[in-house]
Amino acid sequence: MAANKKSRLGFGLLMLLKSLTVRKGRVLVAIASIMVGATVVTALTSLYFDVSEKMSHELRAYGANFFLGPSDQAKPHHITVADYEAVLSGIDPEKLTGASPFLYGIVKLKLGDAVMAGVDFKGLRKIYPNWQLEGSWINVDFDDRNCMIGRTLADAMELEVGSSFDVVGRDSGEQISLRVKGIIETGEAQDDQILVNLPVARRLLARPDAVDLAMLSIVATGQDAENLAATINQANPQLDAKPIRKIAQSDGKILDKIEGFMALVAGIILIITSLCVNAILSAMVVERSREIGLQKALGADDGAIIRQFVTETLLIGLIGILLGLLLGFGVAQLLGQTVFNAWVSIRFVVIPLTAGVSLLAAMIAAIIPIRRAVRVLPALVLKGE
Repeated sequence: MAANKKSRLGFGLLMLLKSLTVRKGRVLVAIASIMVGATVVTALTSLYFDVSEKMSHELRAYGANFFLGPSDQAKPHHITVADYEAVLSGIDPEKLTGASPFLYGIVKLKLGDAVMAGVDFKGLRKIYPNWQLEGSWINVDFDDRNCMIGRTLADAMELEVGSSFDVVGRDSGEQISLRVKGIIETGEAQDDQILVNLPVARRLLARPDAVDLAMLSIVATGQDAENLAATINQANPQLDAKPIRKIAQSDGKILDKIEGFMALVAGIILIITSLCVNAILSAMVVERSREIGLQKALGADDGAIIRQFVTETLLIGLIGILLGLLLGFGVAQLLGQTVFNAWVSIRFVVIPLTAGVSLLAAMIAAIIPIRRAVRVLPALVLKGE
């Protein structure tokens, strides 16, 4: 009995080896088809798990997505410097792209009053890197002689980059001379404002420990921003933290469309892969009709024929998947560098996911060829009909 089993096993392995080596061309095409499918699935799946974070980083170039201000119950109605710094320290530095406080007040100019905003220029530049700028940014916190000014106000005062003008604090009465280092054009309220370093604004406005509000740019996916706001508000009743919904919703819609597109592409590729494998296996069944008929004439039942073709399909699929995984990870890195200028993290979940989906596609493709093989009639085939 044991010798009979060993004989059948040896015969099965011999037939498997023969089917894979005699028809090398078709086998290689089948492996290549599965490899292409596995490559695309691996690359897109790797990007899928990283795309939210990578795209969120890219979208941060379009402005702040998080607001921090005083709550309605806060008295006086402003944020203290300690509260602002405490909130920043509680945010993961890898998630915080940039942040800047804003301190607003009215100052006197020769031509009338104007709004001055004290900011952190380093953080502001990270939040709004796409502002149109003539001149240059202020790069140091202790610069108390230079300012940036909105295009509308600069035109009204006939100021250019390098021009100087006097500013008087309406409440403090202090006067300083400022030089225009940059003229900004945003299409928003900043076009009518003077921007200075926060210490300068505090001195001119006589508000040494106050911040009116803060704008933050945070890498957030899904409900991350909402959860962060809830955490801050619960720990600080005097603060009002909230995501800027318009920007957050736009980010979410873009990410959903990109992820949906990747899923569609992966699905189409898998369908094409299944069709290719189906055609190749069907052709192999036709070529091997006499061989299958001979096996049945020698005593092989339908189960043995099914196991033989399933084994062949699994072996072809595993080779194609292995090659596809290696190539797919390389393609993922190429796409990551090209689109996001960053490396894509290799996640273990991609391996079983790609293997499972690709093997499923291969096995579905093998259903019709296997049914044809089972229906081969030994008597007709061996007679040449």
